[in-house]
Parts: sequence; C-alpha cells; structure tokens
Amino acid sequence: MRILIANPFGIGDVLFTLPLLQALREQDPEGFIGYLGNRRTTELIGAWPEVGWQAPFEFRTLSKQSRWRGWKELSGSARRIRQQRFDLLIDLSLGWAVGCAAFLAGVPRRIGLNYRDRGLFLTEKIRFTGFRNQPVGDTYLDLLPLIGFQRPRDPVFRMALDPKKEEAARAWLREQGVDDRGRWLGLVPGGGASWGSAARFKQWPPDRFAQVADELAQQHGVDILLIGDQDDQPVCREVARTMRRTPKQIGPAPSIVFLAHAMKRCALVIGNDSGPMHLADAVGVKTLAIFGPVDASIYGPPGRGRGSSRKVAAHGLACRPCYRDFRFPPCPWDNACLKQLEPREIIRAAEEILGNP
Repeated sequence: MRILIANPFGIGDVLFTLPLLQALREQDPEGFIGYLGNRRTTELIGAWPEVGWQAPFEFRTLSKQSRWRGWKELSGSARRIRQQRFDLLIDLSLGWAVGCAAFLAGVPRRIGLNYRDRGLFLTEKIRFTGFRNQPVGDTYLDLLPLIGFQRPRDPVFRMALDPKKEEAARAWLREQGVDDRGRWLGLVPGGGASWGSAARFKQWPPDRFAQVADELAQQHGVDILLIGDQDDQPVCREVARTMRRTPKQIGPAPSIVFLAHAMKRCALVIGNDSGPMHLADAVGVKTLAIFGPVDASIYGPPGRGRGSSRKVAAHGLACRPCYRDFRFPPCPWDNACLKQLEPREIIRAAEEILGNP
C-alpha cells in the first residue's frame, strides 16, 4: 500500500509515531510511506529511512494569519498528496483539515482519531477524547486493526542515525570542544517549545540542575554538556553561571541529526519533559526525564525493554498530573510539583543509571 501518516505537531509528538511507522514497515515491507508534519520536524522525519516522501502541513498556523493563507495551504497540500496517489491516510492531526486535503486529493481510505467530531472527512475512525491510560504511541497503534494490520506485541521505539552524517556531526562537535574521549553527562534544562510561553511550567529550576551537575561531576568524574536550542541558551547560561565547575555549553545544533549525535556522546542525559529528551531516548541514550504537570505514563518514554537505562522523576503531589485533554490549568501552588522535587532525588536516580552497564 501507499500510506500517508499525518502528525503536524512537535518533535516529541512526531517521535511517538515511530512504533506505528515501524509496524507498518515490518508488516508491509514493500509499501510506500509518506508523512505530513510541520516545518520544525521536517529534518527529523527526513532522517527516517522508512519514509519515502514528506511535505509540511501548517494549515493551523497559516489559517490564524488569514483565511486565504489557510485555504492556500489546504489546496496546495491536496495537490501534492494527489500526485503521490496514496491508498490510505492515517490521520493523527486531531482536526478536520488533513482529512479534507486527503478527500480532495482522492485518497480512498482515510482513518484516524475522531477528536471532538472533527473527523468529518474520515472514512473510518476511532472516537477519541484525549490521551488516557496508555502511552501516546500505543493509542496510535490502536489504528492498525482498522487496516487489517496486527498491533505489535512489543512495540519498538528506535531511531537509527545515518552513518553518512556522522563525520560531519563529529566535526561540528569537535569545534564545540566535545570529543569522543570524554565521559559526558548531558543536561537539557530548557525544552518544551511546543508549549510556547507556558514551557516554563515544564522546566525544573536551573539552580537545581546546577547542584545535580556539580555533585555527579565530582562523584562520577563526568564532564557536563549543556544542551539546548536558541531559545534555551539563556537558561543554559544560568545553569553554567550557578555551577561550581565549568560545564561545556554547546551552541544550538545545526540540525536535529547533529543534536542526536551530541547526545549519543553522553553516558546519561538528564532533562525536562521535552522533544530533545525523547530524541535521546529514541537513539538509545540512557535518560532521566523530569516531569511536572504532565503524566509520564502517557507522555513519558514509550519504548520497552531497556529497564534501568531510562527513568522518570516526578513528585507525587495529589494535584498532578494536571495537564489533561491538551489543557494546562492555572497553577495555584506555584508549580510545586517541580519546585518540591529535590536535587538528591535526581542524583540518586542518576547514580542508579550510571551504575548499570
């Protein structure tokens, strides 16, 4: 079959589709897979060998600017999809626009999650009120029986890195002062870009990251690598300023593939619930993810079988998780779920991971 997947959300959201993508490839090795994402995830999707064609879909962003731009995006996407002659759409967009574009393009079967009855143009749908009771990626896998495919017993969450790009990534890292000889511990103190200005509610305080980094550097002989995109540079500098030891702060990676290679250098990556943390997990790096208002059992590490190489740290307040059905309510407790999470808890969890081969 020629199958088109649509997920126009952020880096973490797109990474959650890896088990679905890999299940499709395994059960239809000769099939052709296309992908509609947004411009922020274009390079990420382009790094996946399973995907033979991709195009950006930014109807939501452009329609907010004007109806004309929204319609232009919709009609242009329909033309591009029509040229690829897809047999099936798997729509994970939770809206109506992707289904409409596929309908206009003549895609005969259009399946997906019907959120708030927005699946007007879907031929087969699953009623969906929000991600609950299972990881996001498992919810996507629930669509497989609709097309006659089996739901994998042990879903795989993995992303292979293109070896052809490794030398270029190594050269960039050397320019940043990061070589293969050091034993690096990566810190991601920012992240959460898809939340916009509310991203700060997902971020553990910078001074806590600094305490953890100093302790682990002293006790385990690791060098600290601060990781973040352009918007995260201020918080990375704040962590560096607060630390007793001097960390290595790399600039924003030229590409998401370079970022993945940087994290592959690390014995462990510690960071907030964010796209970079999910990327580290996807490429097989040991991770310790810090969760606040979000439910880690749903939005946390989706893979299986790595045991002690990945952990989640979260404070057990009665009010958390409060992020439900894509809504984050005002917090009357001054983000206590993160502020009451002590450095010693993160240090203890990190030492358990570092002590395992």
